[in-house]
Amino acid sequence: MAHDYDDRTSAETRTLLDFVSGTSPDEIPGDVLHESTRCLLDHVGLAIAGASEPAASIAREQCRLLGGEPQATALGTREKLRATDAALVNGIACHALDFDDTHVPTILHPTTPLYSAGTALAEWRGSRGIDLLAAHALGYELSARVSNALYPEHYDAGWHMTGTTGALASATVAIRLLGLQGITAAHCLSIAATQASGHREQFGTMTKPFHAGHAASAGVWAGLLAAGGFTGAPDPLQGRRAMFAVMSSASTPADLVDGLGERWQIFDNGVKPYACGVVIHPAVDAVRDLAVRKGLTADRIDSIKLHVHPLVRELTGKTDPRTGLEGKFSVTFACAIALLDGRAGEREFSDTAVYRDDVREVMAKIEVLPDPEVPHTQAGATALTTDGETVKTWVDHARGTPGNRLTDDELKEKFHGLADDVIGHDRAEKLAAAVFSIKDAATVDSMLELTTPD
Repeated sequence: MAHDYDDRTSAETRTLLDFVSGTSPDEIPGDVLHESTRCLLDHVGLAIAGASEPAASIAREQCRLLGGEPQATALGTREKLRATDAALVNGIACHALDFDDTHVPTILHPTTPLYSAGTALAEWRGSRGIDLLAAHALGYELSARVSNALYPEHYDAGWHMTGTTGALASATVAIRLLGLQGITAAHCLSIAATQASGHREQFGTMTKPFHAGHAASAGVWAGLLAAGGFTGAPDPLQGRRAMFAVMSSASTPADLVDGLGERWQIFDNGVKPYACGVVIHPAVDAVRDLAVRKGLTADRIDSIKLHVHPLVRELTGKTDPRTGLEGKFSVTFACAIALLDGRAGEREFSDTAVYRDDVREVMAKIEVLPDPEVPHTQAGATALTTDGETVKTWVDHARGTPGNRLTDDELKEKFHGLADDVIGHDRAEKLAAAVFSIKDAATVDSMLELTTPD
């Protein structure tokens, strides 16, 4: 259904906005909604575990000092904040662990801003569970399509997708849950687009998760302002000085609408099995395969050469990590800990693990060889053993990516690893059941109540 727009709004933007604002939940395929449900389980587990991270704790304390109506839950705590503040705090908490999902083609982390805005607005406004899922699915669609149109020039220039197009993701959630259409929806997108921000220089600091939290809050603010009559530029994506012109040297507006409604972007989603930068994951799999499939142990390995995309060294090239957070951006640390411990979950990226002698010894054996011919979704490892044997592994599809997806049971295992220590196993099990039945829930209140410690 077409709606009224300013005649200066580009055709592709109008078409995309009509789709995300006008598609009813029952028009969204069931497998798409199931993916959004899986994303919700991953999100609440991460937000619960991340609530105690220093970045989230600081942000929550400052929001508490500012005061305001207790409208929405800060997940993993018994606190309620203003909806805009809850979106900010939950976004920071969820992204603080660098363990959230990824739109694999563009390295956007969409669900953190989507559900951080979505749970805050849905709780405050009394939205149905199905409306929350639909808002996620359609927000994923819009933000991934905008990311496709900007990538790779936008990312290569130093922008952090999660902070930039993530603001448009959460704005789409606001469009859905506040019932915005036509020119009002365009104003919402415009207000969010002008708040799009975040530089990759901040990777490895508390400000990286702030990008995600800010994106979530920006979308909520954009929706509220637009609903109240606030206006923005009529062509926020394709205008002469708008997002595409300013943030990418070679945008492709056709990506906004090509295949719209036929191939859903959420099927390009990847769920992280490892608590580190997503570009490391193929390398971690390749090194783990040296042990799992080839039977090698660390003491039998003399050296390891990693064959990776250049982004791996650019984004995760820290060779001397001093904290667990820095370890998440160290390909050598992540691979070493995975080889030694057989895992690379949140517990493995601790401040003590980065100083382990055995880890440092393996790190020293690893050489990173960037190769532009290697896709960022693939990696290889070549190990030379102490007795002179050469052992090779190659990963075409890292665990958790669309070509090697985590099952629902594997996703639940990850969720319990995040949530059990905070809310207890039994409560976490009830929460998982509530998430998988959220489609039929009259409100999200009961589910969100289970995210808080008993």
